[in-house]
Amino acid sequence: MTPNWVEVNAAVLAVLGSLSGSNGKTPRDVRPSATRSEPFVDRLFSLRHAEQLGEVDEVRVVSGTVVTPLALDLLKRRKIHLRHVMAGEATITLSRSRGAWGFAIEAETGPIGALRRDWLREWHEVGKDAVEAARWVVEDDVRGALVLTDEASVATWRANQVEGVRAATVAAPEAVSRATRLLGVNLIVVEAANLSIYQLKEVGERFRRAGAPAIPEWIQPEVTR
Repeated sequence: MTPNWVEVNAAVLAVLGSLSGSNGKTPRDVRPSATRSEPFVDRLFSLRHAEQLGEVDEVRVVSGTVVTPLALDLLKRRKIHLRHVMAGEATITLSRSRGAWGFAIEAETGPIGALRRDWLREWHEVGKDAVEAARWVVEDDVRGALVLTDEASVATWRANQVEGVRAATVAAPEAVSRATRLLGVNLIVVEAANLSIYQLKEVGERFRRAGAPAIPEWIQPEVTR
């Protein structure tokens, strides 16, 4: 059955609100589990790098990278498999894991001109409204888009009519981290007039920093039912 993303969005936003007072920590039952790390592309993989790995079962390093004996020992003790990959494979994988990012501006208020110039350095302008941004997002599962608008509730509703979009309204940079972690949002909507240009830039940066959008395990049964 096709999911009703309006209902999903409303339910998730309710969850986000209920968690806002818990120091921003993700509950154990909604924390996604990782199976492997991003490709390591430096020349030396040391004990420090091994200690910084999260809960993964595989680490990939570019062929030619030196892995120190202490790092190898820690990987063995943690039962993390070491795999060597070609530089080209690592670059492609790393690029996709970091995502592809676009924006659309349908607002008539706020510091629009300055933001557009700034974002065009690293983002794609993918349309003039939330629907066009949503259609761009669903063409590839590593895409994420940010929509600046004068009325977030309407823009979010319209974006969620496009199948495959997980859109949420955010009102502060801190909300982006929760939305990406708990919902795996691939489209966020912000009312431009309510935030300063610094806050709007921080919203975009936090969205990108989370990496390519991914559906959390806890809502996958809902979207595949």
